[in-house]
Order: sequence, then C-alpha cells, then structure tokens
Amino acid sequence: MENPEKIIWTNELTIGNPNIDNVHKELLEVYNDLIEYAKSGGKRAEFALILSKMTDYCLIHFKKEEEYMKKLSYPELTNHKNYHRDYIYKVAMFNIDLTGANPPDLNEIIEFLEKWWVYHILKVDLKYEHYKREIQSDVTY
Repeated sequence: MENPEKIIWTNELTIGNPNIDNVHKELLEVYNDLIEYAKSGGKRAEFALILSKMTDYCLIHFKKEEEYMKKLSYPELTNHKNYHRDYIYKVAMFNIDLTGANPPDLNEIIEFLEKWWVYHILKVDLKYEHYKREIQSDVTY
C-alpha cells in the first residue's frame, strides 16, 4: 500500500445497528488518525500511541460485542471471539515491534488494519446482525 487513504464512512459500511455502527465510525476515525500521522512522517513512538489507543478502544468494543452475541446465542460466537483475539495479538505485536530494532513499515500496519476492519465490518459483523433479524431478537448492544 504505497499511499494509504482514509476510510470514509458510507452506508455500505453500516451493519444496520446504529449503536454498533457508531462504534465502528469512531474506530475508523482513529484509523484515519493513523493515516494522517503516517503521512506527516512523525515518530514511530507517536504512531504506536495512536495504535494503542485504537487497541484499547477495540478491547472495550470487542468485549461488549461478544456479550451482545452471547445474549443472541449466536452460533458463531467462538469463531468471532477467536477472530478478535487474533486481531489483538497481531496489533499488539505491531506495537511491540514499532519500538524495536527492526520496526515494521507503517504502511504494512495500515494495510493490515484497513483490510481487517473493512472485512470485519462488511462480512463478520454483518453476519450476527443478519442472525439477529432472522431470530427476530430484541436484544440490544
């Protein structure tokens, strides 16, 4: 990813749950902060702080999302939790490596985040909202 671009929120990214959509919008705002910082040529340590902020926010969101799926008795909850765990591990390793002797390219991190979040929202999260509609649940996030 030579010249990363911000992710602009559109209706294509909505999963149909305003509360979750709002959280996703906020996460993408932090992602866009990373883009801006990378383009400005700032220090890796500052980039790592923004990435940590995103991770902290994700941990809160993932926990709440998993509780929501549990209330729905969502059959793919375990897989979804594993997906979250793998993301947190990968991003934590990026953060550790950023301050090491052989840091990853910032564009590599941004590319991972962009692909992960767009796929996660459009494919993975959308599935539990479809499930919620199928079972006609009134569980809220």
